Amino acid sequence: MLLLFDIDGTLLDTGGAGLNALRAGLLEEFDLLDRAEEFPPLDLAGATDSGVVRFLFDHFAIPVSEENVERFYARYHHQLEHGLKTEGLTRGRLLPGIDRLMERLKEHHAVLGLLTGNIARGAWTKVDSYGLEGVFAFGAFGDDHHDRNQLGPVAMARAAAFSGREFAPNLVFIIGDTPKDIRCARACGAWAVAVATGRFSREQLAEHEPDLLFDSLEDIEHFVTEIERLADSKSSSS
Repeated sequence: MLLLFDIDGTLLDTGGAGLNALRAGLLEEFDLLDRAEEFPPLDLAGATDSGVVRFLFDHFAIPVSEENVERFYARYHHQLEHGLKTEGLTRGRLLPGIDRLMERLKEHHAVLGLLTGNIARGAWTKVDSYGLEGVFAFGAFGDDHHDRNQLGPVAMARAAAFSGREFAPNLVFIIGDTPKDIRCARACGAWAVAVATGRFSREQLAEHEPDLLFDSLEDIEHFVTEIERLADSKSSSS
């Protein structure tokens, strides 16, 4: 099986370090500190960093050039590293059960990857900062495409390159805490697994009809049993 995990709200909570890094990175890199009050509210739940960049650049009339985007990403990542060492340590955390779940899934010989709106360098910095270094070998990221629904095929292709085998959609699970994660799974034919550990409640997620819905990922054996049940049910019916 191939399990693709979202990061923020699913695996961990940075305690605001991610949002603060986006804000400081933009204002400082483009000399906009005197316009800080114009920084717009951001809905980051399920968003991609490249989509956020497009929105912010448009808001502040910054040309969307490769050079400007890279300038922003570099400054953002610098701020993120700093933030994770300060507020990320005091207010951030690995979500309950995640460390034990990762160990259990490795024992289960599942292939584990990331599917996240974070840019790659930010994603790796976040998971490494909260003790998940070495758990994931590949992923699909916000700098691969601004549309989250395009990231499923990217992740599946990288999983095939990493493992040396193709994964049928009925063996692919996309795990996340937002409706956008559910839609992303639907877009590539994968199973949609929702967990109510982020901003959205169980009831809100249920409205989008995920294939599996958990309050948290703390009940490890229940999680493993349920994904096995789904994979086996599709295999038996095909």
